[in-house]
Formats: sequence, structure tokens, C-alpha cells
Amino acid sequence: MKQYAVLTGDVNASSRMGKLEMRRLEALLRACFDDLGEYVTDAGAEHFTCFRGDSWQFVVCEAPYAVDAAVCFRASLLVRGHDEFGKRMNSAIAIGFGTVDFFPDDESSAGGGQAYELSGKRLDRMRRRVPGMIASGLGPMDPCISAILGLVDTMIRRWTPSQASAVRYAIHGLTQVEAAALWKPGAISQQAVHKHLQSAGWPSVGPALEHLRTTIRACIVGNNHVGRADSGRLS
Repeated sequence: MKQYAVLTGDVNASSRMGKLEMRRLEALLRACFDDLGEYVTDAGAEHFTCFRGDSWQFVVCEAPYAVDAAVCFRASLLVRGHDEFGKRMNSAIAIGFGTVDFFPDDESSAGGGQAYELSGKRLDRMRRRVPGMIASGLGPMDPCISAILGLVDTMIRRWTPSQASAVRYAIHGLTQVEAAALWKPGAISQQAVHKHLQSAGWPSVGPALEHLRTTIRACIVGNNHVGRADSGRLS
């Protein structure tokens, strides 16, 4: 069966925002999601929803790229939060892996199925805690993957907006020269991009993301294999 990843999160330190700011925050969260279509094209991120003003959720159809999507979303939140609100913005994220029974539509603001349930329940249990990223649904590998996510979360919380921008380009697979030429709001030097990536810890974060993609892919294959074996057993 097709395995998805559902990412659910809420923005830290948003409780003091007024109604107008909350509307701006909802638009900002949508923009962070839209960024995934540019920087994490292999993820297949879809079905974004925003609820309670500062909480959000979306599906990654290619589950091995779930962590790439989470990191990119957090990076965009740092960049856009600085530009829009003039302050740092972080978000807790719970990643649930599994099947999906139905996706959000005009009549339902949330989807249903194993991945949705795991993601939502894990976020409720970890709300306001640090580290702020965790995974569930991959069996015995959940603690290992969550431990790596905790380390990555700790690094993200130290990123500047410029470091976060550099990481988004790196996740997209661009060279430092290409990133320098496309840098927003204006081009910078390759040396500056290199400095931002080094300060962000990309030499460690990049291999961690690659390792997690491989590990998640193997877990999904294993889960599907177990599912097929169980389906052939007599009750």
C-alpha cells in the first residue's frame, strides 16, 4: 500500500498575536508551504491546511523526502518570519508515516488515516517541547530517526535568515555558484553562500538528510513487505 508522510506543526510564540497578525501568519504559512514546490520538488507536497491560526498540516506524497520538506519549511519560516514580522519564527513538527484513507476537501478541513492520526497525536504529546521535531510510524527506527531530528532541530533554532536561505538552495541541489546568482533579494558572492552553509552546519545536516531518506525508504519497503505477508496469513 502507498505510504505517505503527514507533517503537522504549530508556530512557537504566536499566542500573543492579534487577529490581524494571525491572518498574516496564515498567509505566511501558506507561502512557506508553496516554497516546497520550488526547493523540494521531489517531495510531492500537497493538501496544505491551516487551523487555529498558528497550526498547519500537509502531506508529502513521496515519504522519503518528508524530513527534507520539514527542514525546508522551517527554513522558509525563518526567512519569511524575519521579512514579514521582523522576528524569529520556529515551529514544532510531528511527522507521521503510514497510509491515508482520505485527503482534506471542501467539506473536511483534515484528512484521515494512519499517517494523519500518528502525526496529530505526536504533535499533541510534544507540544511546546524542545527538541521540536519527531517522527512516528516507521516501527523500531522511530527512536533513531527522532533522535537525528532532534539534533537537526537544535541546529535550525540557531540559524539566521541568511543561513536558512542558503540551506534551502542546498536542499534544492544547487551549487554555491548557482545559489549566489539566484540569491534573493539580490545576487551575492559564492564565498558568502559558502560561509552561510558552513555556519548553518550544512556539512553535517546534508548527509543527515541523505541518510534519513535512505532509512525511511528502507522502512517503508519493510513495512509493505510485512503487510503483504500478514495479509496472506489465515486468521
